[in-house]
Amino acid sequence: MGDVNINTNTSSMPAKILLYSTAVVLLTLGMKAISSILIPIFFSFFAFLIFSPLVRWLMKKGVPGKVSVFLVILLFIFVFFGTAVLFANSLIQLSNMIPSYDTQLQSILGTVSTHFPVSGDTLTSVLRSIATFAFRVSGNIVTGALNAGSTVVLIFIVTTFLLLDSAGAPVKVQKEVEDQPVYLSRFTELSKTVINFMLLRTETNLIGGIGVAILFLIGGIDFAVLWGLLFFLFGYIPYLGFYLATIPPMLLGLFKYGPVGALGVLVGVTIINALIENVLFPSIAGRGLKLSTTIVFLSLIYWSYVLGAAGALIAVPLTIVVKIVLESSEDTRLMAKLMESRGTRDQVEEDEGKNGA
Repeated sequence: MGDVNINTNTSSMPAKILLYSTAVVLLTLGMKAISSILIPIFFSFFAFLIFSPLVRWLMKKGVPGKVSVFLVILLFIFVFFGTAVLFANSLIQLSNMIPSYDTQLQSILGTVSTHFPVSGDTLTSVLRSIATFAFRVSGNIVTGALNAGSTVVLIFIVTTFLLLDSAGAPVKVQKEVEDQPVYLSRFTELSKTVINFMLLRTETNLIGGIGVAILFLIGGIDFAVLWGLLFFLFGYIPYLGFYLATIPPMLLGLFKYGPVGALGVLVGVTIINALIENVLFPSIAGRGLKLSTTIVFLSLIYWSYVLGAAGALIAVPLTIVVKIVLESSEDTRLMAKLMESRGTRDQVEEDEGKNGA
């Protein structure tokens, strides 16, 4: 009888793999088709996760629920539009300076070509491509900001409704699942994990952005505040965000101080990034995040394909949600385990062994 069960499970495994693969493909294509709708919904959800603890804190201090939400939304609007004004002003000034920077770049390329007469043309082409790419990033940000007007309004509206519901949400959830403690536990785990990640990532990005802006102000790098904002925003993009945000200020350091300036910018931001990721953002790839490096990188590619550039900013929290959903079913729990880092699996097995002992 046991052999029959084993054979049945073994034979059903290819069918399950085919079924899950087909479902993933269809879901991916479906999400990509409605990405313009999903982007404001996802960003509203994560904005809600960032600001909802503040609503609960105000309510604990005795502030009525709706008043708490109103105050938090005002803060949301103030932070967003204040940042947008600083961002737009810096980008306008940067666009006015581009002709001057182009002249400096031509001079530097001419100097470099004299030292590398054999491969001068190739080196010139490479440096010009790097410069073009770096400033194109800023241009894309401006275009994205101009095209995001209606989306931003929708994000404000959806976030407001989510915050208004958040006051009574714990009570509603408790009433609905009081006889189903397993579902309540999974909902609580999902909320805590994603909220903790979003809060920690936002706080560390803010500290890193401020540190970069101060460093550039001291070093005399143009548009220090703009690059600080860029580091804050790109800090949500794992691995690649740091390098994308480093290229433009490195070029300005090169224009102002020569190769030493570019190297100084790279060393300075590398030190800040190392402190942020290894000290202020502890164990995020281990027990806190529980995602392997490969999964994080693949999730960046996947969500960028599905949602475009916006997907890169929220790839990690979306993947955390997917992992927790997979953990909620016995059939997909193995897939969730495969998404974990090796160190996390070893630590979990060690803890289970101690508990069993």
